Amino acid sequence: MMRTPHPASAHVDPAAPRTEFTIGRLRVGPVTDPGAMQQVQALRQMRFRGRRDGSDLDRFDPLCRHLLVRDGTSGQGVAAARLRPLADAATMAASYTGQFFALGHLATRRLLEIGRICIADTARQDPDVARALLAGLTRQAMVLRADMLVGCASFSGADPQRHAPALAYLAAHHIGPEALRPPRRDPAAVALGQQGARATRRGLRAVPPLLRMYLGMGGWVSDHAVRDPDLDTLILFTAVETARIPPGRLRALQALALG
Repeated sequence: MMRTPHPASAHVDPAAPRTEFTIGRLRVGPVTDPGAMQQVQALRQMRFRGRRDGSDLDRFDPLCRHLLVRDGTSGQGVAAARLRPLADAATMAASYTGQFFALGHLATRRLLEIGRICIADTARQDPDVARALLAGLTRQAMVLRADMLVGCASFSGADPQRHAPALAYLAAHHIGPEALRPPRRDPAAVALGQQGARATRRGLRAVPPLLRMYLGMGGWVSDHAVRDPDLDTLILFTAVETARIPPGRLRALQALALG
């Protein structure tokens, strides 16, 4: 009898560059076999769906590279992300980010879309895991010679009023340059800073940790947010221009990525 392949096997790229490396007890590298992809799926299912049954895999996964951080002792996945080079306007428009934000004006840039970042609940307090994941993303960006990292930063809960302090802080300090940030195209888009809150340090504390990390690398956000009904989130376009990463931070990231 012919075995039905596991759904995760359809999302594996066996030709992905073999850029696996170790940081302490952690192994970081691209997913090249169905077993590793199943670990990615398990991490994502709990992080984004809050349950073990079902699947978080979507139509974008076969088009992406997937990164997995594993505990070298147990072999279990503790963090994951997916990446996709966006080489032209057509690819940008057909990307996960492109379904929410217009990206055609960035067609001359070498974009690397990063998404579905997740860390296991048991590892969220371990700074080494976050550092290993960031190092893996940096290595992939170096291999692909990306000059801009892009994606969607999300707030849990699609009601913008719930996130008013954070949105006000971002509007005051981190909106990207007009020539690079995406124009509004969704009539239901929410302008940052129009929820009646003041831009204070309290707002910064309400910004999700992943987005704060990007901002610390010189990143910026769109001037508007859109709702993702599938995940019940409010999302902003987020970008990090590699040329604008603070030199000291860039050297540290590259040192980690090169082992």
